[in-house]
Amino acid sequence: MKQKETWGFTLVELLVAIAIFAVLSALGWKVFDYIAKVKTQNAMHENKLGQLQESYQQILRDTVQTVPLTANVAGQVQPALTLQNNKLAFSKTGVTDPLNQGVAADERVEYVYRQDEQKVYRLKYPNINQSGRDQPDSSVLLSGVEQYQISVLNPNELTTWPDSVSDLSSDAEKQRLPRGIKLNLIVNGVSYEWIFSLLNTDFLEEKKSVSTPDGNQGVSS
Repeated sequence: MKQKETWGFTLVELLVAIAIFAVLSALGWKVFDYIAKVKTQNAMHENKLGQLQESYQQILRDTVQTVPLTANVAGQVQPALTLQNNKLAFSKTGVTDPLNQGVAADERVEYVYRQDEQKVYRLKYPNINQSGRDQPDSSVLLSGVEQYQISVLNPNELTTWPDSVSDLSSDAEKQRLPRGIKLNLIVNGVSYEWIFSLLNTDFLEEKKSVSTPDGNQGVSS
């Protein structure tokens, strides 16, 4: 009687198949892990780029709305824009009051860099006239800032404003604005140079033409 032939896999064939499957699985996992890491890196890059764009747009809005109005802080008249020790302070307009709550149209803004935190803060005082004890609204303008340098352009680059030629006994000199500001930044290892124009140089003349109800001109002093 002829014995029936049987078909199957030998132990060697099974071991070879398992080895091939293990190699393919390892390669597949490496590809998957690489794709996941690239996706994470792209998401982080997009987030950082979004923060940079938001910061740039905020500074652009501030510079467009900068106005030559002096501020009164604790009885001391401050120039419309000051730059001292890498700290910028300026008066701006454009605040809206849709609910008619008596919110002032003008406010005072400061940019302050804290190196220990690697952050630039935007401090906003809701009125350009302050008691000196007012608490500003604070928000992070930009994070991950390894180096920060701010200067004004008039047209030469200056790290202090008002400049040395300003006569601060004159109201006109206190209200004088430079032509622009310049920021040099290193954010997350990348260097940036941002330049913004100050456009509202004619604002003061328009403001002087509008009297307040008490008969005074609508300009801070």
